[in-house]
Amino acid sequence: MIWVLALMLIVAEGTHAVCVINQDNAIERPGIDVFLDCSCTNVEATTYNISWCLESTCATPLENGGDYGLTVDRSDPSAVVSSLQILSAQVDDTSTYYCQGNGVIVAQTDLTVKDVPIARIVPRDASITNGQNTTLTCRLTNSIDDVLNEPVVWKKNGVVIGEHLDGDGKMDVNLAGTELTIIDGDASDGGLYVCGQYNRSLEVESQIDLQTRIELSSDIKLNVKDGTTISAQINCSAKGYPYASVQWGGSVGDLQGISSQNANLSTVTSSLEISNKNFEDKITCTASNILGSSTTSFEINIDSSGCSIELSRWSFSAFLILYICVKYILNV
Repeated sequence: MIWVLALMLIVAEGTHAVCVINQDNAIERPGIDVFLDCSCTNVEATTYNISWCLESTCATPLENGGDYGLTVDRSDPSAVVSSLQILSAQVDDTSTYYCQGNGVIVAQTDLTVKDVPIARIVPRDASITNGQNTTLTCRLTNSIDDVLNEPVVWKKNGVVIGEHLDGDGKMDVNLAGTELTIIDGDASDGGLYVCGQYNRSLEVESQIDLQTRIELSSDIKLNVKDGTTISAQINCSAKGYPYASVQWGGSVGDLQGISSQNANLSTVTSSLEISNKNFEDKITCTASNILGSSTTSFEINIDSSGCSIELSRWSFSAFLILYICVKYILNV
């Protein structure tokens, strides 16, 4: 990457001019224009002249035309700004650039041009299909589009990808050279995938969105004290990418849950606690992204004995709740 590093300004002897090159430039490869701005203040704009050169002696200032473009702004009567445009910068444009004020060097900056590869992910139309494999390839090319055989690194939703096992103990990704294969895809494999050069902190990178529809699951955890259900914590987990927005609804009004994200699994989990203080007899959990939505519902009754909670669809949690209630009644 090309970095233009602004150095400390040099105040010309015999003048009160204050000059600095204000530049924080990053270019990914040759062939892109570079702009350097030299700003001088506390000067008489009509008589103060700025020029640019490559050597410390600056015997031959750079001229407008050919490889360079020069513009000057004197709109402020006490300031002059000179802009140097390096047209289609190449590796041989690497140098120290000096700014002169009335023939005296007043500021300088180092410019380094490197032929850093660019990354492209193919195919661009890749998608996730449940139960099927998806293979992505990271192609690195130089400024003349030669394909480079160099190590690459992959990220998903900002997290570096490594070969790992998912919850069922099966391999869910495979890395081979410049290829990433997503095995037996599902909603949790959706995400923003990025590839770039290894050990370059992905400075040069390409990205692709793999979108998946929402898969919604839920469970209930009881807070039981002395055989009495004090409260119920309902959890809704939405797998899919873009990340789902989870909303709760009750028989009285909207409810606010606490949400968290899992970047590896592209999952949002929202938790809602129900007790006598915020009792709702009918609750819905709806998760949605740009591809669609999914809803599950619950019917809850925390009565005076504190042991009656029902779900709209039976699950292991429902049977567990029923077992606790029966056990409580038999012990009364």
